[in-house]
Amino acid sequence: MPNIAVVGIGDMGVEMVPHLVSAGFDVTAFDIVPERLDRARAAGARAASSAADAARGADVTLGLVMSEDIRTAYFGPDGILAGADDGSVVLIGSTTTPAAVAEIGARAPTGVTVADTPMVGGVRYAREKSLTFLVGAPEPVVGAIEPVLAPLGTVRHVGELGSGAAYKLITNVAIMAAEAGIREALDLTDVLGKDYDTALELMSAGPLGAVVSRALDTTNPRPLRRSAEDDDTLTTAVGDPAALLPISTAGRNRLWEAVDVDPGYEPDFVDLTRRTTSRPAYRSR
Repeated sequence: MPNIAVVGIGDMGVEMVPHLVSAGFDVTAFDIVPERLDRARAAGARAASSAADAARGADVTLGLVMSEDIRTAYFGPDGILAGADDGSVVLIGSTTTPAAVAEIGARAPTGVTVADTPMVGGVRYAREKSLTFLVGAPEPVVGAIEPVLAPLGTVRHVGELGSGAAYKLITNVAIMAAEAGIREALDLTDVLGKDYDTALELMSAGPLGAVVSRALDTTNPRPLRRSAEDDDTLTTAVGDPAALLPISTAGRNRLWEAVDVDPGYEPDFVDLTRRTTSRPAYRSR
């Protein structure tokens, strides 16, 4: 079985490592947070001292870092590309831009193949092995990495390098607009003095039902800050986001307002449906 490296053991990675170990892979893990690395070790992975150390000797390296951490994780003497061996494949599982994917591909050593594999689905999907990977790579590469990703979910080949990142952003436009729309609908609920439970129930009865259900799902946790950061990534993908993506730009601003409304409180995604993320005149927790 191939040797697999996983760099970034956050909420998603900690759910994915045990599945890879159970599938029989020899898994090496790295994270800059020692407690996260301890959880990967407890699941049966070997702990590496750096991203480069994790990638060294791996047939496939899966990067699961946040977009803002990509440069540190992939570049420099301790980065993934410094350790990746000739003949290995580096997978970019982060939500990022096609430009960032292209830079990683251009800076990869000769003999190292790069593919982008962002995921559709959250923590619960990772736990249940039901993620969808949007793969940007040539067909032969897809065939080579599919056995590695299959224990985690479904592989969907969407085109050449960078296409996975592009389609992930495209889907995020609609998702983020719907998420911010729920918060704005509840802002109006505050202004009009009405009941959150009734408002959410009525929204669930229509086409927003799946989005409301996701927002209320406490088995699929996600810090709200992560959604706001994904919106940051989305708006950096175009030259003039206020003109080209006005809804996404406004939604991003509202999500960050929700994240920052109380410096002493770190909201989870479910807080979009609660008064914990209301505007200051209406908020409570």
